[in-house]
Amino acid sequence: MAEYGKKLYDEKTSGFLYSGAIAAFLLVSLLFGTGLSVAGVTFPEGADYPDWYRYCAYLLPQAAIILTLVAFFVFVDVKPKQVCRGAKAGYFLLAIALQFGLFSLSRANESFISFLQEVFGYTVTSTGLPSLDGWNILPVILSVALLPAVVEETLFRGVMLLPMKKFSAPLAVLLSGVLFALYHQNPAQTIYQFCCGCAFALVAVRAGSVFPTMLSHFLNNAVIIVLTACGIGDFTGIGGIVFYTLSGISLAACLIFLLFIDKNGNEKKICSVRPFLFAAAAGIVACVLMWTVNLLAGMGVIA
Repeated sequence: MAEYGKKLYDEKTSGFLYSGAIAAFLLVSLLFGTGLSVAGVTFPEGADYPDWYRYCAYLLPQAAIILTLVAFFVFVDVKPKQVCRGAKAGYFLLAIALQFGLFSLSRANESFISFLQEVFGYTVTSTGLPSLDGWNILPVILSVALLPAVVEETLFRGVMLLPMKKFSAPLAVLLSGVLFALYHQNPAQTIYQFCCGCAFALVAVRAGSVFPTMLSHFLNNAVIIVLTACGIGDFTGIGGIVFYTLSGISLAACLIFLLFIDKNGNEKKICSVRPFLFAAAAGIVACVLMWTVNLLAGMGVIA
């Protein structure tokens, strides 16, 4: 058990953070939905959402995490600099190479989506990005790429991951990936978000810092936004083969280095995972239920 500030900050607190973030998200969503109902704002089925609604859809989860982090830093009396330490420059370069490598997994995620479509009749639904015309791309990058990178990484690979490393690095990495994927409650992105969550956690464990993972997270979202703005949905032909081959090689090289060469953060298991899971259980159950609801909605079982 590590001590930060005036109070103990342990794995149970880390678990409660996850449940707290989910509770905050549900509360913020409820207030937003209630506000729309009171204002008489409705969207006919199949209607195109206005930009203000699309921005809200991306900003509400971040607002929930921010509220959770503020409560943590105030009531647990932990200073941000105690969980957001600096990192060596090499890890930032590694984070860039790793993110390039993670794009090779997009095909695996597409295969998972095809499985859902063929077996369950699942249809991918999304609020979509706000307008990317002209200078509109800048606020989209700020709200959809930069803000989530800073906020989500501070929670998942910062304050939550620090005590989790006492379960052993492999378990902490896998747990971080699972919780990260569940938090987004998006069946179509589950595989990719799990892989990204694990990769980011592994970098954070080795670097002892959340800043390289913020860079990876930002690049992931920003590149997708820029490609969408340019009308590029996928790389095909010879160019696609070259891109995905190089991406796969980059991913393999980064993982070999992180798993077998860099031994930083390989602490022995010194505590049980049960207190963490008990504290995080409410958030995990809520996320599983919402993930299931989204899956059923995509299958047309529920409206």
